[in-house]
Amino acid sequence: MTTWLIVVYLVVFVGIALLIVRVKINPLFALLLGAIGLGLATGVSPAGLVDGLNEGFGQLMAEVGLLITLGVIMGMLMSSYGAVERIVESILSLFGRRGSPYAFGITLSAVTPSIYYDVLLVVVAPIARRVALLAGRPVAALAGPVALGLAAGNALVIPGSAMLAYLGQLSLNPGDLLLPGFALAIPCAVLTVWLYVLAIERLGWWSPERDEEPAAAAGGTASATAATPDREVSGAGSTAATTTEVRQRELPSLFVAIAPLLVVLILVVAGIVLPNLGVTSPVLDLLGAPVIALLAGALAALAIAVRRKGLDGQARIVEEALETVGTILAVTAVAGSLGVVIAATGIEDVLSGLFEANPAIPLLVIWLVAAIMRAAIGGHTVAGLTAIGIIGPVVTDLGLSPALVILAAGAGGCFGGQFSDNAFWMFRSLFGLSTRGTLKTYTLAQSMLSVIALLLVIAADVVV
Repeated sequence: MTTWLIVVYLVVFVGIALLIVRVKINPLFALLLGAIGLGLATGVSPAGLVDGLNEGFGQLMAEVGLLITLGVIMGMLMSSYGAVERIVESILSLFGRRGSPYAFGITLSAVTPSIYYDVLLVVVAPIARRVALLAGRPVAALAGPVALGLAAGNALVIPGSAMLAYLGQLSLNPGDLLLPGFALAIPCAVLTVWLYVLAIERLGWWSPERDEEPAAAAGGTASATAATPDREVSGAGSTAATTTEVRQRELPSLFVAIAPLLVVLILVVAGIVLPNLGVTSPVLDLLGAPVIALLAGALAALAIAVRRKGLDGQARIVEEALETVGTILAVTAVAGSLGVVIAATGIEDVLSGLFEANPAIPLLVIWLVAAIMRAAIGGHTVAGLTAIGIIGPVVTDLGLSPALVILAAGAGGCFGGQFSDNAFWMFRSLFGLSTRGTLKTYTLAQSMLSVIALLLVIAADVVV
């Protein structure tokens, strides 16, 4: 029975990956078909299977649906009024051009995780290209830190959308991962940037002629202009300096840019710290709740957007955010359905027997499953949720820290993004890279981050 169950799992998860990658079926259908196939092949009754699908979908939406929705809305509102540009440029002024790779890696992993991944990539890529040009560095020296910072911000810290989904899978409070997430993401980003830049610049892994599109490799402005959002282009005859001056006048102050993030962090941290100091009240319980904190942050972003964009402008942005969040919620919820079906197959007893000999093995398995799924289907969220769904039923029995389980899944979900990942092709276009160059930046940098994060998670498990 144990061998059969493992074989079924392997077949189902390979099948899910093939449906998404080869047949081009939307992940929602692939995950549903995989859950049904897994349940039927392992003896789950039809009635139990249907109940599990509905239960998992509804349970995960109840846990994180509103959090993800508010996070995406807040992020897109912030992006609309230039918050990301202001935050990045302010940190660059602190780090200087020489430290610019660290500025991007740290900013994207720790300061802007609430902003939707694709939106953040479109906004930040032109800035990174300009900084690389001004600093006289290969574009890869900035592109890699952007890639790994985006991955860490989405999958390792609160309120990254993938991380919020992971929390729902194990029914954890965001406060449980707030500090551990930052404690992992920031040193990971710094260490990975150092190793990555060493490989690219010192060891000579980058060849502009082969790794960049011709216009970009020549150092011209054509590719930079093409990769710049329309609102930054003021005409074919405009100089880079003029464009920069116009952008500077349009950008908000640093305080205004980070105000929504500050609101969220202050409320969440207060809700965690003050009760431990003996300060309790119903008002504090309300304001410290993650959903209320995110609502407050979204309202702060909304107020700023209204002031800078007008009522009609903010309305359009919120509508776009709601359209964007629909896909995220649907796929996330169906992954929850798969998790409940997994729990109903009896995998708990099998995994307990396999893992009881060595408590470090489960974290490795979680990372490996998430890494394989990420490499196969491209998405952080589905990759991490699949890994958590497999190990979730036995977390308590094995005495594992739920926080480390989630961080291991998040680390694995950062590994190996390539051709099956939509963001891979966006990244290629926005940075003016060849496919080879995109593999050396997007794929390599995120994979390095993934391995380093795994090592730190295992070290934390041994120490703690």
